[in-house]
Amino acid sequence: MVKNPFFNLFGGMTQWLYQRFSAVMLYVFTVYLFFYWVRVDTVDFNLWISFFDSISHRLIITFLFLVTFFHGWIGVQHVVEDYIKNPILNQMVYLILLLSMIIQIIFLCLFLLGI
Repeated sequence: MVKNPFFNLFGGMTQWLYQRFSAVMLYVFTVYLFFYWVRVDTVDFNLWISFFDSISHRLIITFLFLVTFFHGWIGVQHVVEDYIKNPILNQMVYLILLLSMIIQIIFLCLFLLGI
């Protein structure tokens, strides 16, 4: 019986699709930010405060940071699998990356969402 790669969360084809979809989401948000800042005459501290006061901007940025972490995790996973052949070192790199991403997500939620 052949597994369907679209239903396997961490299979090769689905990772490829996750990379592409997350890249498109990041691109769309980058274009949004570009046009948001082009409309503004001067960028100052008060503008930054008003930008981050909006709960919708906070939620969008939080979501896109999580997408960025997911996108980066898949990319780093492939680099580690390709270049680090020692299984112990391989798992240590994964653990360090996972812990650093968890810490970053905690600080992101504390900063942007005010939890």
